[in-house]
Amino acid sequence: MKAARRPMFWYKLVMWLVSIVLSALLIQLGSLVMSDVPTAGKRIDQRDFIDVSRMETVEAQIKTNRTMLEAKADDIADAQFLLESRSLDYETQRQNFQSWIQTRNATQADSQNDEVTERVQLIEAIKLAERDAEQNVATLNQERLVLEANSRDLTAEKQELRDDARDPYDRAIKLEVLKVFLLRLALTLPLILVSIWLVMKKRGSIYWPVYRSFVLFSLFAFFVELVPYLPSYGGYIRVVVGIALALGFAHFAIKGMRRYLDAKQAEEQRPETEKRKAIEYETAVKKISDGQCPSCDRQFPTEKSAKGETAKSTVDFCVHCGFCLYNNCQNCGTRDNSFYHFCGTCGETSKTDEPVT
Repeated sequence: MKAARRPMFWYKLVMWLVSIVLSALLIQLGSLVMSDVPTAGKRIDQRDFIDVSRMETVEAQIKTNRTMLEAKADDIADAQFLLESRSLDYETQRQNFQSWIQTRNATQADSQNDEVTERVQLIEAIKLAERDAEQNVATLNQERLVLEANSRDLTAEKQELRDDARDPYDRAIKLEVLKVFLLRLALTLPLILVSIWLVMKKRGSIYWPVYRSFVLFSLFAFFVELVPYLPSYGGYIRVVVGIALALGFAHFAIKGMRRYLDAKQAEEQRPETEKRKAIEYETAVKKISDGQCPSCDRQFPTEKSAKGETAKSTVDFCVHCGFCLYNNCQNCGTRDNSFYHFCGTCGETSKTDEPVT
């Protein structure tokens, strides 16, 4: 800011703030408009494409089957407990009978023959009950296997219903994405075209800070409201759009640099008085202070002062294009920047269109 007037600096800063505030308000307005558009993005559910009646029937069967499995698990637990109890009773009676029969063989009492028969019949009855319990457990386990197989079949049928709905669901999603993109494109493309026209035609206007806010708003609309909604289709569209943007940027960058170089080359052929009129005062003063020719933008020889704070030119004319950089005041002879309007020593008006004397 050392070569620019302070009011101009603050004016540019304030204008940038105005541009940012206006663009933020425009962005907020655009978001409100986009959110109120009815077809801005309809929610699509895969269940909308499923055979609802069949799915409800299958889900009801799965629920019923799950309830039956839970009940069957309880029955199996009860039957297993009964089987263990019968097995324990049988083992206890069998051991008691063995102990008793050993005692009876020792005494050889004929009066106990009827009791032997009773004990044998009791053990056989307990064994039969144990076998019935085993059969019951086996039957319940078999029924559980049938229910589990039925559950797997119902789950597979439910998944099949979902698979049948996937293709129409995917097509509907792609169509909705395309609709959203086309809608946003219809709202965003005019903004981009207007912004391009403003940049090309109104950049030097005194109202450029206002136009600049619209350009910032259109850039936000393009990169935030449009680009994320580009249809994918396997990534082809996104890649193609990216390539197109990169090629477009490269094209305009190359063309811009070519125009700049041609303009600089043509400018170097013009008379120095015309060059001076085409160069802004603030720009020229700053470039010369930085050791850069305001005409050809090349660096010219400078040397540091004793304290190394400022750079002094060792030449009065640009060594590349011959442009006059420093003049001597015609009143006091002081050497200074050729663009200064007044002499810094005597205050006399400078004649910047005359060469060094």
